[in-house]
Amino acid sequence: MTEDAVTAALQDSFWLAADHLLMFHTNPWELDEALEAAGYAMGPCAAMDLLGLDVVLVRRQGAASPILPRMVAEGRMGKKGGVGHYRYPGGGGAVIDPLIEDLILEEAWFAKFTRHDLSDAELVARMQAAQEAAVGQLLDQGAQPEVVRRACRTGLHAP
Repeated sequence: MTEDAVTAALQDSFWLAADHLLMFHTNPWELDEALEAAGYAMGPCAAMDLLGLDVVLVRRQGAASPILPRMVAEGRMGKKGGVGHYRYPGGGGAVIDPLIEDLILEEAWFAKFTRHDLSDAELVARMQAAQEAAVGQLLDQGAQPEVVRRACRTGLHAP
């Protein structure tokens, strides 16, 4: 298994976990801040914005909420388009966009989901559990441990 394939598999599982947390529990900036405080160099929402939400949507595998497809349909492509989970005025740094929180709350309401806030520690624990599960699957599929470790650091910005 190549390092690119390992990185893509880890990112996909991590981003699906982020998608679930957004739908049921939090918003992009709270999730990213919790992970950055836990030692991640970048949160999953900022990372998806950097890669491009259209790219993430095309390569994503597995069931997910309607949040990302709606974002892309509305032209939220991430940093390259000036807006994604965050706004990037003038191509600069990320700025909180309250409209994305409205979009997320609306999608949860349409799906008849009741949202429950989670603490930063619980957000981090759930994201790390998703990462651990993905790592376990990759190792079971024959991925080399050092390749998986590198992919965690470079692909997930993990500590």
